[in-house]
Amino acid sequence: MKRDYRIVPSPALGYGLEMLVYGTAGKPMLVFPSQEGRFFDYENFGMIEVLAPFINKGLIQVYCVDSNDKETWFSDCDAHDKMLRAKDYENALISSVVPHILSDGHKDAGILLHGCSFGAFHTALFAMKYPEYFDSAIALSGAYDISFTLNRPIREITEAFNPISMSSFLPSATRKQLKNSLFIICSGQGPWEEWNHEAESLTNSLKSIGANAMLDLWGYDVSHDWPWWKKMIVYFLGKFERSGFLHSDNRISEEDSSSFIKNFAEL
Repeated sequence: MKRDYRIVPSPALGYGLEMLVYGTAGKPMLVFPSQEGRFFDYENFGMIEVLAPFINKGLIQVYCVDSNDKETWFSDCDAHDKMLRAKDYENALISSVVPHILSDGHKDAGILLHGCSFGAFHTALFAMKYPEYFDSAIALSGAYDISFTLNRPIREITEAFNPISMSSFLPSATRKQLKNSLFIICSGQGPWEEWNHEAESLTNSLKSIGANAMLDLWGYDVSHDWPWWKKMIVYFLGKFERSGFLHSDNRISEEDSSSFIKNFAEL
């Protein structure tokens, strides 16, 4: 497997974002680390190993990007300062990381977003705000109400950085484009899976604006941990493969998304 270490320059952050890239072809998949995690965690927890069949067959090219959670939502800063630094990270992703991925052999592709735990928060947030770049999202065991990290409520955060409440504040053009997007929101119901009510709220919110979203809750033995996330991502990517989504220039359409959810059990 080809494995590249890259640093994507980011004027917005004032430093380069580190990234590990796996494979050479296939649908681009941008992976966010879990809470306060690093770009190498996804590999270190064995996720790349279980995705090797997809990577080696040229079905996906995986881009594991760094987080800046310690500078934003999990810093000791005031809520307003957290938001400002979160905007810098958002600018870095959209202005630097996305062009880097698209220029890496994916000119006409929609990028698949993926993350586990707090990585699922980023997955939902960016997929909702930027459907022109991200056509699909696989969010596993996420928390989707950012208020738990804040020392005071701020309306701008509610409107622009809180997945469960921001749908009604999205521009009309964004809501229209989200009808093409495919959202998979999955969680177990076992130990440490404490945010399923947020997953349900997010799914309902997405559906209310016409996005194709599905909530898939696994059993009461399924815990908030990497062994289950390995099973989940392989399961969903297998369905993506059988749906014909996994190639380098793929962009999922509204018909694709709707059909995927309608026929999910048979895929």
